[in-house]
Amino acid sequence: MLLEVEMRKKREKTREMEEQLRADRAALEAMENERLMLMRERDDKIAEKKTVDKLVADFLQADANGDFEAQKAMENQIVAFISRDAGNTGPSGGGRRVIATRIGGDYGRGYVK
Repeated sequence: MLLEVEMRKKREKTREMEEQLRADRAALEAMENERLMLMRERDDKIAEKKTVDKLVADFLQADANGDFEAQKAMENQIVAFISRDAGNTGPSGGGRRVIATRIGGDYGRGYVK
């Protein structure tokens, strides 16, 4: 009788520990998914900042060289870039964002999810 009570207590304790282990594993997986999402967002923002920095640097270089046609084209790209970025909804961006990319000396559009 005493042995049965002890065995029942041990089974209950084992069951509780297994439930806690499952809950801890689920929480760990959720935290890992969040970490990966945050890393992707960080990488996207870094890439976007590099693109903007390059566009601004090229704009300033065109300004210094007096190349007003290139300057005007880049100015339009900057305005378009800012306008599209302002239209994004939430951290996911609500779809594809358009970023300016330099292609063969001209600025084109690159689509980013």
